[in-house]
Amino acid sequence: MQKIKINNRRYIWSKTNLLENINAVIEKYFWNQNFVFADPFSWTWVVANYYSERKYKVIANDLLYSNYVAYQTWMWNDPYDLNKVIDILEGFTSIDSHNLEENYFSDKFADKYFERSDAKKIWYIREELEKMRKELTPREYFILLTSLLYETDKIANTCWHFESFLKKTPVERWVNLRLPEIKENCWKNEIYCKDANQLVREIKSDITYIDPPYNARQYVNFYHVLENLALWQKPEELEWNSMKFKRNHLKSDYSKSKAPDVFNDLIQNISSKLIIVSYNNTYDARSWASNNKITEEQIISSLAEKWKVSKQEIDYKFFNAWKTDLKNHKELLFICEVK
Repeated sequence: MQKIKINNRRYIWSKTNLLENINAVIEKYFWNQNFVFADPFSWTWVVANYYSERKYKVIANDLLYSNYVAYQTWMWNDPYDLNKVIDILEGFTSIDSHNLEENYFSDKFADKYFERSDAKKIWYIREELEKMRKELTPREYFILLTSLLYETDKIANTCWHFESFLKKTPVERWVNLRLPEIKENCWKNEIYCKDANQLVREIKSDITYIDPPYNARQYVNFYHVLENLALWQKPEELEWNSMKFKRNHLKSDYSKSKAPDVFNDLIQNISSKLIIVSYNNTYDARSWASNNKITEEQIISSLAEKWKVSKQEIDYKFFNAWKTDLKNHKELLFICEVK
């Protein structure tokens, strides 16, 4: 059976290319030592999973349930029956979507984000998965749902995200569920789905990696279709042509004018020996919505209250669906040794 890797999601702002830089910082302070790694904004979960696969204990968190589902698949250690999971995935894949009735997903998203028969099959599988949930271990359920989320993302008629769909009419892509390629971990990781500012008040770690939202573009707007699918709440009232559900409770204060104060509150309540903040320098983007909400000076000022701060600048390709060339773009790493 074909397999999917953790980074096979079409995720913007992935930190895959920064892993070597982040790890170099950590090795400077924790060479040949065990540590607990906290990632309160796990987003694409690439950074957290990097340390989980290397047998460090990880605390991973994200406000979106669809990401929490993936964390349970990739970074949890609960038991599951591999053959059982494969049989279910193959059974779902073999379903002839043309014989399925119209459903919630085809009614809302067909002929926009998905071809109609694909949309029907996606939701049919989602419904069947919920019906069989009592027959599954929690890990089996999350693995199956993760497979569906990854496939839904893969075949969507979008340009990397769900802020809108492409103007071209979607063609049938055939829903083909694949098995997540899981590497078992020896540590019992902690996985959460809550507000990061609340979480840091409840946990302790050796290292806390902070990768907050940068600008006015709300994170949930980019992945609302997947979040809708994962939550299985079937909201009837969807907004605008992009078909977003009501999501104010999932919008981040880091994308608002209060971002500097919220960031400072976060930093002051972290219990760690080392804090690493990843930020970028899109302060002069063409669109106001893409401009950073927190200045470098504000970041340094907040971290300085914890103790010693340094900064690294890393050349980094800026994601833009419309191929805008943002010159001199950098990813900034702020490193704070906590006294």
